[in-house]
Amino acid sequence: MPQKIHILDPLVAQRIAAGEVIDRPSSVVRELIDNAVDANASSIIVQIEEGGIEKITVVDDGVGIAPEDLPLCCRSHATSKVTTLEDLYSLGTMGFRGEALYSIAASAKVTISSTRAGSTGATIVVDNGRESDVVPGGPNTGTRIEVAHLFAAIPARRLFLKRPATESTMCRNVMVEKAMAFPEISFQFYDGEALKLDLPATSPKQRVLDALANDKHLIPSETTETSDTASRFSLYAVATTPACYRTDRSHIKIYVNRRPVEEYALVQAITYGYGEMLPGGAFPYCYLFVTVDPELVDFNIHPAKREVKLRNKAEIHHQVVAMIRQQIRKSIPRLSLDAKQERQGTFDIPPTSGAAEEPMFGYRGNTKGSGSAGQQPNVPSAQKPTDPQWFQRAKEILEKKPLDQGERQVSPSQDQQSANHSEFQYIGQIFELFLVVQKGDSVYLIDQHAAHERILYDQIRKQGGIQRLMVPLRFEVERSVDDFLSNHGAWYAEYGLDLQRSGDLEWELSSIPASWKSIESSVVEFIGSQSAGDMAELEKRLYATIACHAAIKDGDTIDPMTAEALIRKVFELEHPVCPHGRTFVVEITKEHLWKAVGRIM
Repeated sequence: MPQKIHILDPLVAQRIAAGEVIDRPSSVVRELIDNAVDANASSIIVQIEEGGIEKITVVDDGVGIAPEDLPLCCRSHATSKVTTLEDLYSLGTMGFRGEALYSIAASAKVTISSTRAGSTGATIVVDNGRESDVVPGGPNTGTRIEVAHLFAAIPARRLFLKRPATESTMCRNVMVEKAMAFPEISFQFYDGEALKLDLPATSPKQRVLDALANDKHLIPSETTETSDTASRFSLYAVATTPACYRTDRSHIKIYVNRRPVEEYALVQAITYGYGEMLPGGAFPYCYLFVTVDPELVDFNIHPAKREVKLRNKAEIHHQVVAMIRQQIRKSIPRLSLDAKQERQGTFDIPPTSGAAEEPMFGYRGNTKGSGSAGQQPNVPSAQKPTDPQWFQRAKEILEKKPLDQGERQVSPSQDQQSANHSEFQYIGQIFELFLVVQKGDSVYLIDQHAAHERILYDQIRKQGGIQRLMVPLRFEVERSVDDFLSNHGAWYAEYGLDLQRSGDLEWELSSIPASWKSIESSVVEFIGSQSAGDMAELEKRLYATIACHAAIKDGDTIDPMTAEALIRKVFELEHPVCPHGRTFVVEITKEHLWKAVGRIM
């Protein structure tokens, strides 16, 4: 028999509606912290028991609630933050719907005690929607809210909660999330009687470092901050340099007007800002704070306010990319051959007469040659020479940089003078890995593999020309890779890689960029290992893989002239970071060495 339509009992309707806002203890913590922030609190203390399932207590030193307003706190649509519909378009508070305390009180036993400055405190208890009378008594100032036995009257909802330890972690994560947005407020988090989080008021950057102090992946010295201002919005970010990254996006956080939001476009803007500074599949720590004119933003979309509509999203996206890119480049030390242009624009050194026509990475064995200041680095004769075929491959990939149009031609006598008075001096190779260079009052250790890898990476991205293979390379792939190639094979074609199916789980490579012709096997190996990924990340991984396979290896012994050619290219790089995001140049200053041995400069 069909059921008749009827009006729900108010208590049933109340508990159904509460489920949209409050679904677990961390939701309660989030809403109560928002209320404390809106009350202008300078200190917020949260204590939970049994993961917040049995009890959550939030204490703040805000302005408090008047005794006559306490009965209204836990009623639907009761708020002090919005009066008219137009107020929604100029929100300056974290809460505005008047649903938080109402939803919490419908799902638990809530005790609210509050005192305003200069007045007597009062307390009210609301037990799963049933109000008691207001009675005198409260804290010295501010508000104390205790939420007990969450979902005790809704057993079905309790069944979906996790173990207390898991719920406790979620509550702590909310606490950290809120603390990041309000560094001027002190936060304390207790799990039972144990103090798990203590964050005193501080600067935005220090708040990030304090909150993530136990994160073993975060390197404080590799953390930087930046800001930018544009029409009707401003940006501020605390981010790590490319030397510090994760393999997931869990620490890319977006805040809009201090609210944590899930906005993929801005996450994408951050990753674009880092670009090739990070390897494929790597993501930075980045906390981005966007302050937007309230008229341009709408948070009234989702009950948890995690979604946002931005009218000027495209403009913000563009500005975030530019800001992050500029700051990350500034955070990486620049190298320069010109002492007067230290860490500024690049500086091209005219080629010396003895090396002008030589291939930049042509093999010269272990012959002793002049250092850039006329000295001879020591190369032990017992070391095996580098494989000449490698240098041929490198030559095919790395084209010699032509002279700029405006660069002056140098006579042989000038060449010799340049060689004798060059700004750097190659000392030699150590551990068959590091090139030792002296320049001014500093000694540089250059990782030969990572340095050459970066140079090749930049060159490969600029290479043109396609060459068909005389005999196509056939290779087998796993099912996941086969599906990926079927859907994304056209992407590889954009880079000169012609892939055709030749059978079940079998493909063939018939063309390749001309400059890659000696590393076909590495390309095939890469293709056969990719079964998922964003196209931009895939491009970075492809280029990085090719550069890594073609670059000088650890343990290769290189002759002085080849080393000098590599060093010159390193000093011309805009950013000495390998395609995997690691810095490959270590600087040791004269002052540091003097201090290390107890000398006074």
